[in-house]
Amino acid sequence: MNCEEANRLLDAYLDRELDLRRRLELEQHLSLCLSCQSLAQELEEFRLLFMASAQTLKAPPQLRANVLSAVRRARAKHSSALLRQPWVFAAAVVVLGFFLALNILLPDAGGELSHQAVSRHFRSLTPDHPVDVASANPQVVKSWLASKLDFAPPVVGSPASGYSLLGGRVDVIQNRSVAALIYKRNNDVVTLFCWPPKKERLSNRNHFIEGYHVRTWSNAECNYIVVSKLSNSEMDEFMDSFRVHVQSGAYF
Repeated sequence: MNCEEANRLLDAYLDRELDLRRRLELEQHLSLCLSCQSLAQELEEFRLLFMASAQTLKAPPQLRANVLSAVRRARAKHSSALLRQPWVFAAAVVVLGFFLALNILLPDAGGELSHQAVSRHFRSLTPDHPVDVASANPQVVKSWLASKLDFAPPVVGSPASGYSLLGGRVDVIQNRSVAALIYKRNNDVVTLFCWPPKKERLSNRNHFIEGYHVRTWSNAECNYIVVSKLSNSEMDEFMDSFRVHVQSGAYF
């Protein structure tokens, strides 16, 4: 794949509309081409900024119910017709075998780290050790963490509406010392782990592990893992808002 073709596919790639073959080809090109990699990052940052600034309009309950009902009926009709085709079974076997081989040959490092992050988040929910430094002041938390670690993590005081910083602690994920920032909204607790990427950068992934939603991503400064029992939409809102704060420099 050359740069011209990669640039043409970037929008579809960021919108997750590419088929598996094209996505893998593009990701291989991005891993080797710094110019296209930089362009992809700029486009992603623009999308996040646009999403954070765009007005959200809530559909009336009845309209939402009607649309969802129509979608379910269409899916059921399509699935019923599709499953009667004999080639579907053969294709399903091939696809399943491909994904199993892919997972064996290219294991998801972010998935393994996410499992550890969920375990660390769960253990921290006990009343005796949620944080090492308890403060809502991001500058205080950052200074304390920087004195204990070999890096200074970005600390956002209030990454999204209704969330407050409880403090931070030093934690360990896969033998790495990482910063853990703890946020709370009502009874919801969010743990954000971060550490310098060095050679291994986490990709943008969503996981659901033992009842917890997990988000992973990275930038030039840090790898990030967010763990909580927030809903999918709430997790996306928290993560997007945090990323916008970091990208715009609105942090300590």
